[in-house]
Amino acid sequence: SERMKKYIEIALIIICLLALTACGNKKEIILPEVENITEVEIIENTSKVFKRISDKKEMSKLISDIKDNSENANTESVNDQPTNVDSYIIIKFYHKDEEKNPSVVYLYRKKSNCYIEQPYTGIWKLKQEIFNNISDLISENNSL
Repeated sequence: SERMKKYIEIALIIICLLALTACGNKKEIILPEVENITEVEIIENTSKVFKRISDKKEMSKLISDIKDNSENANTESVNDQPTNVDSYIIIKFYHKDEEKNPSVVYLYRKKSNCYIEQPYTGIWKLKQEIFNNISDLISENNSL
């Protein structure tokens, strides 16, 4: 029937679009929008030092720094937290919608690269400079 044909056409278009986006391999890291979060906590897993950020501007900068400086490493994440990595930085996003709390990403160095891992979502390469900036945020806090 004519109607069935239309549905099949639409389905095909959707499938093609999905295939295109998959092959484009620009899987971006999905971080919360700053409007939807109340604070961010950055924690060093080995020393347990942490910094809380609740300033909108700072949170926004952190999120865009990560988004703009990460590229897909084509690696799946199948764990709650990074494996075979001794020290890492945990970034927790606290949402206004409490049910989502907290969403977490991990930053770490492996060999000569820096990575950001989103549990069960994926792993991205992160520019060293951003990794260092985020580490510095925590250590600043410590030296006060």
